[in-house]
Amino acid sequence: MKFSLDFLLLTASVFAQEIKMDSNIQKQLENYNTVFVKALVENNKDVILQSYTNQSVLMPEHSRQRVGKQVISDFYQQWLTQAKVLSYQKTIIDLQDFEDYILEIGNFTENLDVKNLKPYTYSGKYMVLWRKVSKSKMTIAAEIWGANSYFDDRFIPEIDDSKVPAAKEFISSDQTIKEVITRNGSIKNLVQNRLGAEHAKMFMPDAMYLTYYTPILAGEKEITAYFTEHEKPGTLSIDQISIQTSGVIVAKKAIIEFGFYSVDWSDGDKNGNVKGKSINIWKRNNDGQLMLFRQMVNHD
Repeated sequence: MKFSLDFLLLTASVFAQEIKMDSNIQKQLENYNTVFVKALVENNKDVILQSYTNQSVLMPEHSRQRVGKQVISDFYQQWLTQAKVLSYQKTIIDLQDFEDYILEIGNFTENLDVKNLKPYTYSGKYMVLWRKVSKSKMTIAAEIWGANSYFDDRFIPEIDDSKVPAAKEFISSDQTIKEVITRNGSIKNLVQNRLGAEHAKMFMPDAMYLTYYTPILAGEKEITAYFTEHEKPGTLSIDQISIQTSGVIVAKKAIIEFGFYSVDWSDGDKNGNVKGKSINIWKRNNDGQLMLFRQMVNHD
């Protein structure tokens, strides 16, 4: 899915304005990214982990969700044991200030030398939710990433998730959280009934959607085109679908949801199951209805 030139220029202008408004925060995050990249290349796990906490949520692509510094440490231990990171680059393209949290979105390129294989360039997009601890300190509340196109995952480290607890459904009596769960029920019905254009209407006009094996989609036009094609009627059948919430943060300017899903599909004599996870940023529109403002999804 490619942007039109006019839309790209408009999007770039909006992103530039948003980052300019948050110049101090941008600088702080760029400094963190510089330190992180150096530590990753030098295999310095202590420095890599310094911004994670016991409450941090990590959602690696082709791997199960991990919560807490100890299991996140295990992920990086496995990654860096199997591969040498030759270089790593992160480029911030969007910052959102929710007062008590900051959302960072960008692109990454990681050059990997996996044992017994030729060097591989793993590139894609990422989302990091930062929690403001003080004016000079932030910690990672949640992080997710995914490739811009389909790839053979033998070119990245194979992560053993067998000891990682499965995500559990978050239960709450809070009316706002119940509202989020109800909205997910609507999405489930739209996906199962292949109503892609209607699914796209769950997003705000200025939303961003970061999904598996696709570059970042920004704005109503790009998101509608994607869902209309991806969820069009045809021979593919969604036989069973589960969309659940594993956690919610009610920030001052947004509702942040951690989700997980399972989809059983069939197409003629082919069938399968896909599991994955997401970070969903909800905001209210002018009518007070919860809409997706930012969302990133990847497969386990």
